[in-house]
Amino acid sequence: MARKKTINCSLVKMTTPAFILFAAFFFCQSAAAETVEGSIYTIAVQPLTLEDCARCHTTHYNWLRDNGARHQTVACTECHEVFHAYNPLRNNYGAIMPKCSSCHDAPHGSAEPVMQCLECHANPHKPLVSIPDPGSLEGRCKLCHTEVAASLMAEVSMHTEQECSSCHSEKHGRIPQCAECHENHSPMAQLATPDCLACHPVHTPLRISYPITQSKEVCAGCHDEAYQLLQARVTKHSALTCAECHASHGRIPACQECHGEPHNPSIHKKYAECAACHGIAHDIQK
Repeated sequence: MARKKTINCSLVKMTTPAFILFAAFFFCQSAAAETVEGSIYTIAVQPLTLEDCARCHTTHYNWLRDNGARHQTVACTECHEVFHAYNPLRNNYGAIMPKCSSCHDAPHGSAEPVMQCLECHANPHKPLVSIPDPGSLEGRCKLCHTEVAASLMAEVSMHTEQECSSCHSEKHGRIPQCAECHENHSPMAQLATPDCLACHPVHTPLRISYPITQSKEVCAGCHDEAYQLLQARVTKHSALTCAECHASHGRIPACQECHGEPHNPSIHKKYAECAACHGIAHDIQK
């Protein structure tokens, strides 16, 4: 129960000059009005909900909703344990803001350049899309993308000489199209297709590899002369995929690997090269 204030207003009228009686009257009225039955601070306050935070911090809520990545699973108060406590006189912004290390234990390693989280993840409410233009991060890429960096250095190619941002430009995570720099080998071997990337892994482009089922049309993109010969003179070789004979790029198999020595030994002794009689494998002369 609030303490009731009492003032003898009649005594005020008798002993106070008339020119302040008017003010005294209003003071008495105000004192009476301040009499209350009880404290108004009796509400059972509940912890802030996500909806409560969003009412005032709508922009931050929208950032998290649209581009929050894994932060979308975290309530505001899980990070912001202290809030509405900023004092410009004390300049205590840094003290009350949550620290990345509270949840993230050096995910990119302990090298100093990647320990300054906000230099890359400029806005923790949209941590991935707020990463600045890759051009400003040059030199740091390999600290996070260690496997890619190792591949580029282990198998040196023209790609090794390029800065990361020359391909991964404009925004972090952008995957360029091969055709931005390279022309098609032929109309039958289009770039930026699974077949193209099967032959030329992007970061080790000289490690040419392919499955045994790779279509001849893809190989024809570079080896069109051999392809045309196989099409012009149909033999059993024409039905094979190129990879069935050329198991690795550039490998020329010996005819004996598939055919053995089908003729009289004296013939094989006289003609050590099958091509002397039968021509090349892509243009068999019977």
